[in-house]
Amino acid sequence: MKLYKYVSMDVALQIARSNTIGFSLPEFFNDPFDLPLVSLEPSGNPIEEAFARIRAEAKSFIWRQQTAILSLTRTPTNPLMWAHYADAHRGVAIGIDTSAAGLCEVTSNMIPAQYGSVIYARHRPGGPFQSAFREPVIVGETFHFVESHYEKWQRLFLVKPIDWAYEEEVRVVKCIRGVSGNECQSKSGTFSVIKTSGRELHAFHLPQDAIVEMYVGIRADESKVSQLRQFCQGMEVYRGRADSERYGLAWSRTDQ
Repeated sequence: MKLYKYVSMDVALQIARSNTIGFSLPEFFNDPFDLPLVSLEPSGNPIEEAFARIRAEAKSFIWRQQTAILSLTRTPTNPLMWAHYADAHRGVAIGIDTSAAGLCEVTSNMIPAQYGSVIYARHRPGGPFQSAFREPVIVGETFHFVESHYEKWQRLFLVKPIDWAYEEEVRVVKCIRGVSGNECQSKSGTFSVIKTSGRELHAFHLPQDAIVEMYVGIRADESKVSQLRQFCQGMEVYRGRADSERYGLAWSRTDQ
């Protein structure tokens, strides 16, 4: 499965040089509603519900601290995504082969890419779960995908307000418990933790053949495009232009 990441040109150069991609903690998302929140099932007993609320808040806090998320999208040609996430068309949409990148592995991804489609809704999910939790998991210490907990994890990590539906987002969720420093190996893979602009980014080390496409924005700086091309051997590179007949972008493959 091929998915895309919209970034500025400077970030694209950093990704290309280091062959890493950044996973973010939920607290650094641009949407304040987009935080793991353990849902409660009403019991009818006020005392039980009060204690359940405390436990839910504690679990939510742990999930936020011990999981990191990679946000990808299904299409590299969405004009809104170019405007909002690729530095107003000056950046790049990076195409990633998620299988080659290890992002579909059920043993090292808490939510692999093939299960990471975001659900867009007007209301927060609630009510009883339909699934039976056959296998116990440890909050903040689960590195693999547990199918019987998928419904719960969808509510935690994969539901967003309907206003964001244009993003067509697909997420990969990894447990980052014990990850620190540079080139730290864990059950989730190898990471380098980077502090940038007041936030902590977990840079996941990709295999050499994971990045397969580069879509270059119509306002990209040509000198930086030349720098980027040095890292594009074996990749398909596309250049965009404004379509002359419709409000949209037209793309053509270029020689490297």
